[in-house]
Amino acid sequence: MSKVLTIVRKEYLERVRSKSFVIGTLLGPALMSMFIVLPVLLSETGGDEQRTVGVVDLSGEIVGPMRAALVDRGDDNVTLQHVECPDGGDVACVEELKRRIIDGTIHSGIMLPADFMSMSAPRATFYNKSVSSMVLRDEVLQPALDRVLREGRFTRAAVPESLYTYLTTRTDWTSRTVSAEGGDTEQNEAVSFVMAFVLIMIIYIMVIMYGSHTLTAVIEEKSSRMAEVMLASVSSGHLMLGKVLGIGMAGLTQFGIWAMAFFVLSQRGVSVGDFTLDVAFMTPIILISFVMFFLLGFFLYATLYAGVGALCNSVQDSQQFHTPLAMGMVIPMMLLSVILRSPDSTLAVVLSLVPLFSPVLMFMRVCVETPPVWQIGLSWLLMATSIWFAAKAAGKLFRLGILMHGASPTWASMIRMLRS
Repeated sequence: MSKVLTIVRKEYLERVRSKSFVIGTLLGPALMSMFIVLPVLLSETGGDEQRTVGVVDLSGEIVGPMRAALVDRGDDNVTLQHVECPDGGDVACVEELKRRIIDGTIHSGIMLPADFMSMSAPRATFYNKSVSSMVLRDEVLQPALDRVLREGRFTRAAVPESLYTYLTTRTDWTSRTVSAEGGDTEQNEAVSFVMAFVLIMIIYIMVIMYGSHTLTAVIEEKSSRMAEVMLASVSSGHLMLGKVLGIGMAGLTQFGIWAMAFFVLSQRGVSVGDFTLDVAFMTPIILISFVMFFLLGFFLYATLYAGVGALCNSVQDSQQFHTPLAMGMVIPMMLLSVILRSPDSTLAVVLSLVPLFSPVLMFMRVCVETPPVWQIGLSWLLMATSIWFAAKAAGKLFRLGILMHGASPTWASMIRMLRS
C-alpha cells in the first residue's frame, strides 16, 4: 500500500506544481464563465445596433403609433422610416422597398395594406436579406404591430380607456419552490438554471480534462520506458491505481480552490447583469450529488482512459479510442434539453441511469426537479459497478499493454486482449 501512496504523491505533486495547473486554476473559472457571463452581457448589449426598418403604410395610420410602441417597449434601437410610394400602386411600393434594402438604405421592410386595421385576418409582409432578421421581426416588430392593431381596434370600437387597461392587464408571476416537508421558498428560475449549468459544465470539463490527463500520463511513461522501471518494484494494478488516484486528487484540489473562490464571491454579492451568485441554490442533496457524480464520473472515465493509454505508443494512436469515450460525456450535453423539458419522463429516467451518461443527466435531474432518492442511489450503484468492471478490464489492458511496443493498437487487438 505504501508503494501506491508513493505513486499517488508523485502524480499529485507533479500536477499541482506545474505551471499549467496554476494557470488552469486561475483562468479556468474565467473560461467557464464565458459560457454563462458572455451570453448574459451580449443579451444586454447585443441589441444596441441601430437598425432602420422601412414601412410602406398605405393607410397612413400605423407608422406613428408603431414608433411610439417601440419606444414604450424599450426598442429604441429600431427606427421606422416611412417609405413613400411612387406612382404605380402596390407593386411599385414593393419595388421601392426592395431597392432600399438592396442598396443598404434600410435594414429590412414591412408592407402594410390600406385596410390593415379593418381586415378580419390582418396580414403584414416582411422583406429582408437574411434569416437573422427573423429575430427582429418576431421579437420586436410583431409585438409592436400587434399592440398598435389592438389599440386601434379598441379606439374604433369606442372602448373606454379604463376597460382597455382592465382587459390588457398582464399576470405578475412569482415562483416558489415546495420542499418535501411542505415548506416553500421564493425561487429565481434564472439563477437556478444558470447555477445548474455551471455545475454541469464543471463536471463535464473536469472529467474530460483529467481523464485525458490520465491517458497522456500513461502514454508518456510508456513511451519514455519509465513504466518499465516502475514495474520492477510495483505491480501493474497498483501503478494504474496510484495514477488514477493521484490525478483525481489534483482535480479535487483544483475544484476545491474554485469552490472557495465561488463562496467568497457569493458572500460579497457579486453579480453580472441580473444574475447574482447565490449559494442558496446549493442544497444538501445538490451538493452531495455533485461531489458523488464528480468522483464517480472521474474514476469511471479515468480508469477507462488508463487502460486505453497502456495500449498506445503515442497520443496519435489513442485518438481512435479517445473520441468514442469522450462521446459518453458529449452526448449527454446534447440531451440536456430533453431532461429540462421533462425530467421525470421514461426516456429521461432511462438515459440518466446509463453509467456513462449519469454524471451529467442524472445530476441535471437533481438540479431541475429532484428525482426519487432510489433513482439517485441506483445511478451511483450502477456507476460504482461499472467502475469495478472497467477496472478489471483496464487492469488487464494495463498489465498486457504497458510493456508492449511496436504496431499501433486497434479495436480488434483490444478485444483479443480482453478475451485472453
